Amino acid sequence: MSEWTTVTKTSKIKEGRGKSFTVNGRRIAILNENGKFCAVDNTCPHAMGSLGRGRIRNGTVVCPVHGYTYNTETGECLTDPRLRIRTYPVMVEDEEIRILTDPI
Repeated sequence: MSEWTTVTKTSKIKEGRGKSFTVNGRRIAILNENGKFCAVDNTCPHAMGSLGRGRIRNGTVVCPVHGYTYNTETGECLTDPRLRIRTYPVMVEDEEIRILTDPI
């Protein structure tokens, strides 16, 4: 069953950056673009880089390993259309970031 899980405070994620967390058994990157937060799978399927260590700009996260880019709303890889990452709904309430996931 899906449930909203509090992950971190908004102040913990710098503008244009992300951090990775384990939520319900999944490694998830939460990213901050101009105060708008999104959540995606942390692992880049191309070379297993941590997207939580990447940068976000114009709704795309850039993997720090080889620069592959992913749309943070759809999960589509803009560098290689055969690749995709999972995205998760995000809710911010009282400075807390919550995401909706299914347990593994």
